[in-house]
Amino acid sequence: MQIRLLTTVTALFLSVLIHAQSYQYTVDLNDTTGDRLKVELICPAVSQSEIRFYMPKILPGTYMNSNFGKYVQDFQAFDKNGTKLAVSKKDDNSWSIKQADRLHRITYSVDDTWDATIDNPVYEMVGTNFEGGKNFVINTCGVFGYLDGMKKVPFELNFTKPAGFYAATGLKPSATTNTSDKFLCGNVDELYDSPIMYSLPDTATLKVGGADIMIAVYSPHKAATAKFIATNFEKLMKGSAAYLKGKLPVDKYAFIFYFNGEQKAFKTSGAWEHSYSSFYALQEQDQQQAIGSWIDIAAHEFFHIVTPLTISSKEVKEFNFNEPILSKHLWLYEGSTEYYANHMQVWAGIVSPEEFISALETKIKYSRGYFKDDLSLAELGKESAGKWHEQYGNIYMKGALVSAALDLYLMKLSGGQYALRDLKHDLGILYGKDKYFLDDELYDAIAKLTFPEVKDFLVKYVDGSNPTPYEEFFSIAGIDYLRKKTIQAISFGRIDIKEQKGKIVITDVSNMNQFGQKMGYQKDDELISINGEAVTKINMDLVIRKFNATAKEGDDLTVVVSRKVNGKKNTQVTLSQKVFKADRVIEHVLEINPNPTAEQAAIRKIWWGQGFCK
Repeated sequence: MQIRLLTTVTALFLSVLIHAQSYQYTVDLNDTTGDRLKVELICPAVSQSEIRFYMPKILPGTYMNSNFGKYVQDFQAFDKNGTKLAVSKKDDNSWSIKQADRLHRITYSVDDTWDATIDNPVYEMVGTNFEGGKNFVINTCGVFGYLDGMKKVPFELNFTKPAGFYAATGLKPSATTNTSDKFLCGNVDELYDSPIMYSLPDTATLKVGGADIMIAVYSPHKAATAKFIATNFEKLMKGSAAYLKGKLPVDKYAFIFYFNGEQKAFKTSGAWEHSYSSFYALQEQDQQQAIGSWIDIAAHEFFHIVTPLTISSKEVKEFNFNEPILSKHLWLYEGSTEYYANHMQVWAGIVSPEEFISALETKIKYSRGYFKDDLSLAELGKESAGKWHEQYGNIYMKGALVSAALDLYLMKLSGGQYALRDLKHDLGILYGKDKYFLDDELYDAIAKLTFPEVKDFLVKYVDGSNPTPYEEFFSIAGIDYLRKKTIQAISFGRIDIKEQKGKIVITDVSNMNQFGQKMGYQKDDELISINGEAVTKINMDLVIRKFNATAKEGDDLTVVVSRKVNGKKNTQVTLSQKVFKADRVIEHVLEINPNPTAEQAAIRKIWWGQGFCK
């Protein structure tokens, strides 16, 4: 009897102790006014006299300051007796709490980011949406904060929800009813790694590679459905499982799709990767037309389960949510993942080799046409949220291309026996989800797993500012890279056109082809209309692309320009000519060599795969 009583008392004591060492959040989704939620936190025990409460400033995978603290209002702290404690806001994302050793409860309200009028850009895919009775996007970083020095303390999330609403998430609820859910997270990293979307359920599930793959959809006008997406994702997931050597590295994964069909504040689209889910904030559109792009985006986000969610440096594994300290290996996290998303599809037979090579060609055109090709990928990674923020997009171009070159180089060095996916598999074993590498030690680890020449490659083309010699590396598989190629094609005339003070002006005619000469373009001509369609800075590119895509030989092209004639400015002149093919120079071309060597053909066969899903 005494032993049983002691055991009961001990269990009760442990329960209280565990209870005291966790964050216990409560949110009532039925109580929302003005797209705002009320948040209550029962705090873990604090020993110091003063402590900071933080909302995150920056998030892994976003490379932009989000400043979620700007959306928090009415922040208050209380002791167990309900007495208010002194609170002062220290900056956009933190509050200092006095007498913190008495701290028991914190309350505040939080606006959703998509509708808030705050001048603070936040990517849609990391934002929040609180529409009473319709939909709640709970990117947890925008709702829940943490106490300084207590990031590794567990979190308990308690939601009261509208009857019948479903929580789409990679988390597994510890308790659930028709009107409530409870979720547990081991620390703040797991918390921010776990988006939740509440709405009436539209879900579908696939069983692939030992994992349950859930697709959840919120589409207010029913333009997209979970069933349709799941049907089209089945080949993608089977190909991904095969590409990852037959088994997915998770037992549950959630694709969470929010399709905006109502909010004016929703300006862009995007997706955010997580360990057991990915969240998609997309414009609502016809699913038949958009499914191809959704597959491309989903493939990229899903492969983040390898990098950086399994293989990453200390800067990622121990992410600082309130000070941007980034890794130089962004090329690995985003660049190689983007390459994986493209390469898996040709390897699995989802796209043709021609489509795959075309995708790589497009990346070269954008990388060398719009970004600094001599900017070190390592420097871009370290400064992607700062000095080189405007160059960030090149990580998906040059980062993917360097990964393709590395893949081919590994195959050449190994005689076709070892490729990039083998390297990432081995790095996953070496480090895994719970172990990090140091930025400056990764290349030595890769050299030990592969060849010394691979370290030289990385030092030269990732750390260095040397443009990657694509002609050298793509030729390994019999793919020819041409910096320039002249073809006979329909074009607008090969003239340079720019917007100047709201006017569309021909700024250079030095490279004008035969068709442009026949048209009679002159430098400083202002374009007024093309085939009767007024030209503006908004539609300029679209109108000319439309001409290049649809015009046929023998069609009429009529262009009205404004120019100086006989000393009289702003004279409108009509230029007209039958369309014909003329010299057109295209840059950065990848061509499949129809006569590869035996060695090139062998590498090409391995690189393109056998069409696993055909």
